[in-house]
Amino acid sequence: MWRPAVILLTAALLCSAGCAVPPLKEPTVTVDGIGIENVTWGSTDLSLRLIIDNPNPVGATLTRVWFDVHFLESGQAVYLAHGEQEGIEIRPDGETAVSIPVTVDNPPLVQAFLRGLQDGAIVLRVNGSGTLDYGIATFEVPFNRTIEVRPGQG
Repeated sequence: MWRPAVILLTAALLCSAGCAVPPLKEPTVTVDGIGIENVTWGSTDLSLRLIIDNPNPVGATLTRVWFDVHFLESGQAVYLAHGEQEGIEIRPDGETAVSIPVTVDNPPLVQAFLRGLQDGAIVLRVNGSGTLDYGIATFEVPFNRTIEVRPGQG
């Protein structure tokens, strides 16, 4: 007869403890930069560096991150490449740096470079989104950044 009372008391304690758990805060994803990894005749391997800031006391999994890289020519976005990656573990209470490889065909990259020489800078735009899964909640976090690269800058 005391068993139902214990079960009810346990359920009440668990429910009240669950109500005291603070809600998860939304993480942020920012583009930290783009690096050149390898150059061949036909393509260039780049590395997009992202910083995932997780303000929560629990870790998460970046289940999928995707992005597109464009260069700007006369105000118009010219497509360069698409990149994505899955299954990246994100630490709790802080930042996790991630490098994601992307390959760019050289003809549009050369076009961007020549435009940059003429204009004095190459302007790259990165647009993307990441899905962070905490097990009890999922956040879709968009990100974008425009990066200006000047010849001789390193």
